[in-house]
Amino acid sequence: MFNNFFHDFTAALWLALSIILIYLDGKVRESKNEEINRFYLDLFPVMFKWSLISLALNLVLGVFRAVAYYQYEYLPAAGQGQITALIIKHILLVAVVLLGIASSKKLHKNYTKLKRC
Repeated sequence: MFNNFFHDFTAALWLALSIILIYLDGKVRESKNEEINRFYLDLFPVMFKWSLISLALNLVLGVFRAVAYYQYEYLPAAGQGQITALIIKHILLVAVVLLGIASSKKLHKNYTKLKRC
């Protein structure tokens, strides 16, 4: 049960941090304010590190959740449909994660560029 909570929590944490970083990156590039830039340069590495940690934990906990799924979560009354729904859900979520990873690369590149200035 706790594994389910932490798996879902790390997914939400990763998504929230990614959205916040994308938002902040856009605002920093708009503003050109030196004080805001310094604040962002201090904040970015911490948030970026936690987003990577939460993504890694999510993947590890997802493996444990998948192994224990049939024993603890499978509902015979729901039948095979629940497996199909999980597969579709995870295909969509993998697409979101891949988009997030691509965005993270761009964010890190922008951060490095800003840091050099």
